[in-house]
Amino acid sequence: MGHKIKHKPKVKKEEIIQQPEAAEEEFEYNDQFVEIANKALDTSIRYKYIVFALIFISIAVAATLAFIDSNKKKKVATVSQEFSKALSVYNAEVVPNSEAEGQFKTTKQKYNKAIEEFTAFISAHPKTELANISKMYIANAYYNMNDYDNALKYYDNFLNSNDENDLKELVSLKKAQIYKDAKKNKDKAVELFKKLKDSENEYIASISLYSLFQINKDKNKDEAKKYADELAKKFPDSYYNSKLKLDNKL
Repeated sequence: MGHKIKHKPKVKKEEIIQQPEAAEEEFEYNDQFVEIANKALDTSIRYKYIVFALIFISIAVAATLAFIDSNKKKKVATVSQEFSKALSVYNAEVVPNSEAEGQFKTTKQKYNKAIEEFTAFISAHPKTELANISKMYIANAYYNMNDYDNALKYYDNFLNSNDENDLKELVSLKKAQIYKDAKKNKDKAVELFKKLKDSENEYIASISLYSLFQINKDKNKDEAKKYADELAKKFPDSYYNSKLKLDNKL
């Protein structure tokens, strides 16, 4: 026996205009059609719960990611605070006659404490970029205490890292100056200054050209003139070109 299902037939746009309310018509469908329709309805209900499950999973994933992101932010904050603590020691004022707790009476005392703080930071966070930058500060501390061997050691540790940053040229410049002025190793100094004279940083390039002029001015005047001319051509208004002109007048 057939079942009757009410069905509203499709109408054309012009018919809607003429007949605002299309009358419902009755169509007779067989039992097989009704069975299929009921199965489709049941499936849609079951899928509805799947959709709800997917929504729940999405919410759970979002919450987990938010938790991970929150933990990551906390970790970053902790690392920054610990690095700032070491840096504050490095930059602390030296007050020779002070009795205040936490102040340093000598430069050596301050830099030794800074080395201790940065070393502890590297041990706690060895894989961070700040750990590598800490090596540079340790090198600077040794440099400021005239311990050039340890300074060079930590500058090399910094330069040998895979981190790419703008500090590497400045560290190389520091190494070149140590070899030039403290270690009296002309060959190593010249090697580094030659690499740095083509830097895009005007300060680094100009001081390197000036240093090459200085190294050669007494024993190799032609080589010295070459670097002086290059400095004047590339950086005519730089401090080191002005200094070179003044040197030549003296």
